[in-house]
Amino acid sequence: MLGFYIFQFVPIVLVEGFVLWRMKWGSFGRSMFDSLMMNFASFLGLCIGLGPVIEGSGPWGLTLFGTYSIMVEGTVLMLLERHPPKLAWSTVLIANLLGCIVLDCEVFFTQIPWNDLLGPAK
Repeated sequence: MLGFYIFQFVPIVLVEGFVLWRMKWGSFGRSMFDSLMMNFASFLGLCIGLGPVIEGSGPWGLTLFGTYSIMVEGTVLMLLERHPPKLAWSTVLIANLLGCIVLDCEVFFTQIPWNDLLGPAK
């Protein structure tokens, strides 16, 4: 499970950093740095103890992950005190929605039996 988190860390940071930048959070570099900070805090919590709970919770795992991620990342952005709370929380909600869509797409495409669709390798 840890490998999955590590593999998904960079795409999520990039997607959420792009969302921060487009929502006028700051410059592109500042948005990517803040995305890195908020996702690192979320990642630490997953590694320390929440990961096995999410993995074992079946269909509610993504809901639990999204709720946890929104709470932690929203708190991190609020502690930075760069923007009003309304912008910080709306940015976190949109960024996490798009981040979960990226995760869903990755999981969906890994579940497709490509060998059955494309035929055996020659």
